[in-house]
Amino acid sequence: MVSERNVRAALAALVLLAAGCDWSLREVLSHPTVEQRVRESLAMPPVEPPPVNPDSFRFAMFGDPQVRKDGIHRLGRFREHVVERGIDFVCVLGDLTHDATEEQIQWMRSALDSLGVPVYAAPGNHDLYQTGAWDRFKEVFGPGCQWFRAGRVRIILFDTAGGIIGPTQFRWLEEQLSLSADEIKVLGTHFPLFDGGMPDLYRLASEAERYRLASLLRDTGAWGLVSGHMHYFRAFESNGVRFITCGSMAPKLDGGEPGYLLLNYAAGELSWQFVVLD
Repeated sequence: MVSERNVRAALAALVLLAAGCDWSLREVLSHPTVEQRVRESLAMPPVEPPPVNPDSFRFAMFGDPQVRKDGIHRLGRFREHVVERGIDFVCVLGDLTHDATEEQIQWMRSALDSLGVPVYAAPGNHDLYQTGAWDRFKEVFGPGCQWFRAGRVRIILFDTAGGIIGPTQFRWLEEQLSLSADEIKVLGTHFPLFDGGMPDLYRLASEAERYRLASLLRDTGAWGLVSGHMHYFRAFESNGVRFITCGSMAPKLDGGEPGYLLLNYAAGELSWQFVVLD
């Protein structure tokens, strides 16, 4: 029997998916479910790990570059930061484009290639706005859920593009987080677990999934969860787990300054700072 909570979670997920763009209801309803996207992602070949010095490296995480119809984005300036700060690889946490058109996808692929370092991506709600958008995303940017290692840091990116994690992806996350206790496990996804008091539009839609994920991160000793979606920076710690909204590269911001999370691994420790993209 479907509970009211499940119905409300599904409706919240639909609103999350549909907000903020030109879209048709048919296109929004026709995109594959998270279960289908996750199964297809897990069937894809594993991503190649970045070639880093395992004892010392840097990487960046950010969300929402959201290239639009005019092709404008902030990655030109970020490319200078990659060189200046010695960034070895980049994780983009969803909303790579604004409308998921083929033209915007190719613009973003070219901009990411110009960074000159490996780039890994998880999808956001904007990345599913067109019929066939998921197929284009996985073809151009790779699987929606993936993992790789850099030194002793395990990066786990997962798909919350529709505001839902789903049972198959939860089982996969449990498997990933149950591996070697010696690893530092950093998770990245689009929707935050917490939203700072904002309505459901800005966080994972299911209360049950939010509690389950928070408990899983705590019980497995995860380093933290980094998310996008909210166009500002925010960070706090709960039960030893860091929850960081990593900032946005969007041409139009909802608040705060454009920027990214810079993570530095050295001497067996992982540190971080928010860097404003001046």
